[in-house]
Amino acid sequence: GFWLPSFVVEKRRAAWRRRIEIAIPDALDFMLVCVEAGQSLDLAAQRVAVELEAVHPDLALRFQVLTKSLAAGAERQDAFNHLAQSTENDDLRQFATLVVQSATMGTQVAHSLRVFAADLRDRRVRKVEEKAAVLPTKMSLGTMMFTVPPLLILLLAPSVYRITQLL
Repeated sequence: GFWLPSFVVEKRRAAWRRRIEIAIPDALDFMLVCVEAGQSLDLAAQRVAVELEAVHPDLALRFQVLTKSLAAGAERQDAFNHLAQSTENDDLRQFATLVVQSATMGTQVAHSLRVFAADLRDRRVRKVEEKAAVLPTKMSLGTMMFTVPPLLILLLAPSVYRITQLL
């Protein structure tokens, strides 16, 4: 009973992080569309918070907190860094750094977002490919375990029966 609460909390926390991780590419793609349509980054973040609430409520809540802190007058760098820290996600940490550097250097946020979203999609595909590459190894163990023993029984049973009949 002592370990159960921490185990349950850790499982829920891991599930929450996984939901955030799954939602990030969708949020960044939608933010890219908004920024390319001419909206400011603050307005795009607000739009992402509203539109993704039905699909990804966990990340939408984090973006709502971000937009409220920006509306309250917080520094953009602090608000985006708080978004990254509250989710404990490396992708959002990189996103916060990207936004801050784009604002500092004066580069277009849309171009930086496009490159970052493409990189994020590539990383996602690579993760899936890595999992798919391990699959044949895992399947071969199961195949050996469930195929070889019945095959041996089928092949050796007649011989064992004949030997027992002779004795």
